[in-house]
Amino acid sequence: MPSDDAARILVTSARMPFAVDEIHKLGDEKGHHLIATDTFRETPGGHSKGVDELILTAPPTQQPDRFVDDVIAILNSERIDWLLPMFEEVFYLAAQRARIEAAAPHTTLFFPELEKLLLVNDKTRFADLCRSLGLPVAETVVCTTREQWVEATQRWENWFARAALGRGGLDVVTNTGPLAGETPVDAVTPTAAEPWLVQEYLRGTDRCSFSVVHDGEVVLHSCYEHPLTIDDRGGIVFESVDTDASLAAVQKIAAELDWTGQISMDYLVADDGTHYMVECNPRPTAGCSVATADELDTALFRPDGLVTVPPGRKKMIKAAVLRDALKNPRRVREIRAAAKGAGSVYVQDGDVMPLIYSALSLRHVLAYRKAAGKERSREQLVAAQFFDILYDGSDLTAGPSA
Repeated sequence: MPSDDAARILVTSARMPFAVDEIHKLGDEKGHHLIATDTFRETPGGHSKGVDELILTAPPTQQPDRFVDDVIAILNSERIDWLLPMFEEVFYLAAQRARIEAAAPHTTLFFPELEKLLLVNDKTRFADLCRSLGLPVAETVVCTTREQWVEATQRWENWFARAALGRGGLDVVTNTGPLAGETPVDAVTPTAAEPWLVQEYLRGTDRCSFSVVHDGEVVLHSCYEHPLTIDDRGGIVFESVDTDASLAAVQKIAAELDWTGQISMDYLVADDGTHYMVECNPRPTAGCSVATADELDTALFRPDGLVTVPPGRKKMIKAAVLRDALKNPRRVREIRAAAKGAGSVYVQDGDVMPLIYSALSLRHVLAYRKAAGKERSREQLVAAQFFDILYDGSDLTAGPSA
């Protein structure tokens, strides 16, 4: 039962693995009253023991105004104290922040203003910010025309390109590494509205970090690597590592932007230890899973100085690990070694329903195919996970439509 001082929390986009983790820790372990939302009933996090009620909303990407209407209704009917967005629905919420604050003044909106979100979300603007703060960024060519694109992809023998607003390991083109040639160069035509970044392919180790920030001060920080990834894209095993370089980078960015909310970074660590800044995700990522419930709860609601997650903690998305082993039987020993000692994100302390619903939620792939007209592809499982909660780069400054 929730304690008398328990917060009333609304978590949006409950399907995401890190949402499942935060829901379990805040709702089940810490006893807060927690409402979860998503656009479909099979969402894994919505069936955690930590959830008091699952409420469906309109899809924020396709129906942003109706989505915000739905959220406002929940904030008031459920007397919500804290709104914690889990994915890119945060952009649609921030775009109508003034309307939400006026309609639900009792709720703390734990995310920054729209302009700050847009700045870090655009990889070109984020790179400029990092350079201005003295943070390392790989040499980059920004392409807004077909001609620039062709020239940039011929600049280096080995190169790597990403859409400025791409996410989730999608919209990537390279001639080197495991994704080489998966997307033809001719398939990309950058524009001023949808630019692409081309960089020399740097060899090193991918790292990520997760932080909780209040008024520009980092109060919880974890840095982690992916001993195992799904289809050479998103990580499915997460292991905490040392935090010094990543923490220093996040502290600079958080202070410069006077950030409040959850924030995550991606890095490429070169052999000499240099942490090249890659991108920012203005939301939680898997790094929250290697923090304890006490650490997360304190950082969010009662911050008291800085807490860093020590190296050696390990979590995994077990169903994805098993899928990887079945698809790659020759790599079973390697996969087993990568997952050894990792706790499960979807099963924690007897909270097994998120794991069951992670399988049932695969029907959302069919919804993705129908909405996007996609055939089967390697990107399908990743894209289907969040096609209706992505920020698509559209203009958000106009506010709700009439």
